[in-house]
Amino acid sequence: MKTRSNQLHMKNIADFSHLIIMLSNFICRYVIKRQIRYVTIGFVSILFLPIFCFSIELTLEQAVKTALENNSEVQLANLEFEIKDSEVKQQMASFIPLFNFNTSYTSSKDHSDNSHLNTENQNYQAGIVQKLPLGGELSLTANYGKSDYFVSSSDSIDDNYYTEINLHYKQSLLKDGIFGPVFAHVKESMFLREMQKEAVCHYKANLVNLVETAFYQTALHQRETDIYQDMLKINQKIFDDIKSKHRLGLIPEIDVMSAQIKLNETEERVLSSMFLLETSVKTLKIYLDIESDIKVINEFKNNNLEFDLQNLTAVAMESNRELAKLEKNLEKEKLLAAVAKNRCLPQVDLYASMNRKDHGSTFNSASDFEDTEYKTGIIFIYPFYPVDPEENYIKAQKKVQQLKIQLASARLKIKNEIKMLYCQIKLIEKKISVQKNQLEIHRERMDLALNAFKERLIDLNIVYDIQDERISGEQKYFYYLFERYRLYSSVKQLTGQI
Repeated sequence: MKTRSNQLHMKNIADFSHLIIMLSNFICRYVIKRQIRYVTIGFVSILFLPIFCFSIELTLEQAVKTALENNSEVQLANLEFEIKDSEVKQQMASFIPLFNFNTSYTSSKDHSDNSHLNTENQNYQAGIVQKLPLGGELSLTANYGKSDYFVSSSDSIDDNYYTEINLHYKQSLLKDGIFGPVFAHVKESMFLREMQKEAVCHYKANLVNLVETAFYQTALHQRETDIYQDMLKINQKIFDDIKSKHRLGLIPEIDVMSAQIKLNETEERVLSSMFLLETSVKTLKIYLDIESDIKVINEFKNNNLEFDLQNLTAVAMESNRELAKLEKNLEKEKLLAAVAKNRCLPQVDLYASMNRKDHGSTFNSASDFEDTEYKTGIIFIYPFYPVDPEENYIKAQKKVQQLKIQLASARLKIKNEIKMLYCQIKLIEKKISVQKNQLEIHRERMDLALNAFKERLIDLNIVYDIQDERISGEQKYFYYLFERYRLYSSVKQLTGQI
């Protein structure tokens, strides 16, 4: 409850800050439109209040971890994988031996000729059935029974025991038999499970890529906002100096107005950058699936990323999630094609059984199993016009061919994407190196221009031109860094590293 109250309090402060900034911008524009010569912008310092009341600070690793834990699509994909895993276990259960046991008891009375003969029958049966991978089935059954005959109110006058043991084996030779794919239904469910596993990895890789892009974009806008706020401080100081010199009659009034216009323009840039920052933060919060305000912790580093194009391509061909999913799907379709081909064969089943039984007035005499019966034979079934199985086999072959084409196309596409990203990264690294040197010159030039302006060696417009060039250089530099991180994130996704 306390955390919720703090969040509401922070939100109210943030809303109030937005209101103050909007009001200050309106007053500034109103003053300019009324052609008031100059006015001291005392409320500019308000812009340096944080536009967000940050409650959570996140590094990139923390952001990725939070997204993977909270994202609903990843959670649904994980649940679907658990369902597929359960289906594999269900298919494997068909090869677990089946035990059965049943018993029965009947009683009957015969009142013909006043004999009052009563009959009681007891029967017990137990058995086990085992399916075999090559299309066979083995079963063993044992029977035991007892019949009692007696007259009412007297002891039993006759007992009859019987026993039986039956061993039966059936083997499919062609269709669903030893010439067909072994464990076909189990393998199919395994392929579906592996495909879902790759789908989960694919969801995660896409999400990580989106989070990294949004994270670096937020960091870029944070840095951009800091740059504009620094420029706002400089312009405020320039405006104050010009206004003081104007009072002494050292600077014309037009320079005061120019300084105020530049100050207002910088203020507007600060507001625009804050708006972009808020937009990128909201995008990142959507991926993280959180409501709290956040601030990213990141330092753009100019470290060249060392990798080789040939190694990248080899890793992508081996570890790319999309390729892995297509390969598993191709294996599944090949299995289904083999099953469809097997269904075109005639049904030829070989069976053999042994049945041993006996009966007698005592259990010992009935358990000698003197009667033994053997049976063996072949069952042959084949339709005259097997149109459906043949068409299904042709259809399965076409699907295999389609997937082979898709897989080859996907491999070529990924190779081209890797090559393009590699070239783009190398190019952007060169731009970063050039812009870094250029930025150092811009910063030093800005300091020299401010000192020269104080000594009235250069005009105010020259200072502002140099300032614009520095801002442009800062923006380019950090944009190049952001672009390199974004490209590298795409490389990691293609090579299965995320």
